[in-house]
Amino acid sequence: MQTAPGRLDEDVADPAAMLDIDLFPAAGRIGLAVSGGGDSTAMAVLAAEALPTERLAILTVDHGLRPDAAADVTFVERLGARLGVPVAALKVDGPPSGSVQAWARAERYRLFGEAAGRLDLAAIATAHTLEDQAETLLLRLARGSGLKGLGAIRPVARRDGLTIVRPLLGVRREALRAALVARGIGWREDPSNTDPRFDRVAMRRLAPRLAAVGLTAERLAATAAHLARAGEVIEADVAALAARLRTDRAGAVRLPLPLWRAAPEEVRLRVLADMVCRAGGLPQTPRFAPLRAAADAVSRGVGASLGRAALAVAADDIVAWREPRAIAPITLAGGERGVFDGRFSVELARGFPRVSIAAIGESVAKACPAIAHRPAIATAPGIFLNDRLVLAPTLGVRRRDFPADGAIVRPMR
Repeated sequence: MQTAPGRLDEDVADPAAMLDIDLFPAAGRIGLAVSGGGDSTAMAVLAAEALPTERLAILTVDHGLRPDAAADVTFVERLGARLGVPVAALKVDGPPSGSVQAWARAERYRLFGEAAGRLDLAAIATAHTLEDQAETLLLRLARGSGLKGLGAIRPVARRDGLTIVRPLLGVRREALRAALVARGIGWREDPSNTDPRFDRVAMRRLAPRLAAVGLTAERLAATAAHLARAGEVIEADVAALAARLRTDRAGAVRLPLPLWRAAPEEVRLRVLADMVCRAGGLPQTPRFAPLRAAADAVSRGVGASLGRAALAVAADDIVAWREPRAIAPITLAGGERGVFDGRFSVELARGFPRVSIAAIGESVAKACPAIAHRPAIATAPGIFLNDRLVLAPTLGVRRRDFPADGAIVRPMR
């Protein structure tokens, strides 16, 4: 832990000059994501100086990955007491899976979303810095990201309905630590920030050599900002074309083929990716190479498979629907909510019996009226009681003695 004894000295640095307060919502409480590291500790201190503390709450997460994680939480709780800002300590349950960093990030934002609802937060502020912006651009260049990815970290973003602001994107790490030292406030160091096994750390170590040939953090961050602005123009065109997407009752997604063909290639690729995500129920955008191959196939009128979705051209439309494989059922009782296959939200009325929600299946689909894209009907959600289909809510099909309004099922997107 870095320490610096002393007291708060507010005339050392103007918090408003470092913190982009204009990013904060004009009203409502703001959750400050604080790990105890130098960047997030400085954000909490500067925010407490610049804003009424009753507008602030500190959120800290114990991922359970390091032996001293509990000590980090204790440090943040003491910081909150010093600043007069309440602290919500959040803990991840369960072991990591896949990429540890990706898992930790997803769990962190999941907990932030839950806390935002519980604490009535208008936004979550994270302490990403100028160097974080530069490193993100380099990482995405190395991964072959397109224009959207090369825009790097946005000052304001939305994630699963959560507003996220980054008020320190224009500030260097060393300036934040200098502000803490001047105020006599310490911080904790995460050993993973120097672990060369992580790609971000490898990029960080390249920074001095890149700066020597003109690729400073400031220039890289400025480039990311230029690319983000260009991306906004394309995103407006994407939104206009995506507004023409139509989802039928079985979950199949349609778009007029002539409109899609007339759009610039970047717009076509992004809208096709959106169709695949909607139909397949996966949140991740498909990788560029298979997306490009699928787009080439569709433009020739040939079918393709991507991201759990099947693609075809039918009646001058592009149609995307869920492939009939690996569709896991869920079980719910009356009054409970759930998500089926990443595609549909399901809410059962109170008093409803415990049921299984699963794909209705090919054999049942053959008996259903042709009110949707026929190949997609087999993957539509059905309500099963004792392994018997009693309700296909999106299709309007039910057993006569079963209430039609007992289940509310809506597409996720």
